[in-house]
Amino acid sequence: MKKFRLSEVLEIVVLGAGVVLLVHFSCGNDADVEAERASKVFSAARPQPAAADVSAGGESRRRVVEEALADLLGGIATGRVSEARRSEIQNGLSALLERSGWGKPQNRASAAGIVVQQMFDQAKLQTVSSELGFRQRQAIQAMAKELTRQLLLLAVGASAGADGIVAALPAGHERLSWSKLGDFSYQEGGPLPSEVLALTGTRVGIPGFMLTLGEADKAREFILVESLWGCCFGSVPALNQTLLVSMKADQVADYTAAPIVVVGTLEVGEVREGGFVTSLYRLRDASVSSVGTQPEP
Repeated sequence: MKKFRLSEVLEIVVLGAGVVLLVHFSCGNDADVEAERASKVFSAARPQPAAADVSAGGESRRRVVEEALADLLGGIATGRVSEARRSEIQNGLSALLERSGWGKPQNRASAAGIVVQQMFDQAKLQTVSSELGFRQRQAIQAMAKELTRQLLLLAVGASAGADGIVAALPAGHERLSWSKLGDFSYQEGGPLPSEVLALTGTRVGIPGFMLTLGEADKAREFILVESLWGCCFGSVPALNQTLLVSMKADQVADYTAAPIVVVGTLEVGEVREGGFVTSLYRLRDASVSSVGTQPEP
């Protein structure tokens, strides 16, 4: 039997994640039909937040941006919005951030450009469907929520990775950061930082995004990464930027494009199979929950 190198395994996982996202968008024969929307994604008048919303964390502004991105994703999925409109969409998204009073002027255009690039790169993995079913609309809403989180964080000059996600942890769990796990150059067989080795056996919690290992529903194992979008657009993460998650005996996890928080017992150290390193970090007896995202302006 052929033995796969680590890079090949990660590339297969990344490809699998792209396929899962493709299935969420293109499969399903739901009879529900998406309502017709105006052809101009950002031209429709949208409610502007009151001054009180600013001090309350800008929840109304988040909803306005999320609604606009959901409209845009729906348009891309149904072929109503093409890549020829990239410039118009990027400018419209940047203007929406400005009208909402979100972010810094020097960051808005670049933030909009990054998010628009991601959406059209993702669209290349999909087949166009004239009608959207229930599961497809659910996937679009999850993607719109995550893209909104990334956009708003980038607009204020913050990192859009999972370390920027606000997540409550159960008592007795230490917040684990991706920066600590991945902030060194990993060399196979080389020594690991002492502060990383010291985490072995601790109960930790960490937000992140799911990459499946072939099972989209009721998965017993999956890979957790800091950014789902980076992986799904062809950037294979380094081994010290991934966590192999093994669920508790009585629990399973269903695939979602939305951010999740995973808690469990951390194991640190190389595990080899067939002569190749297959994991550096493992989260055992894990459980998964959804997580709210609250970036601040």
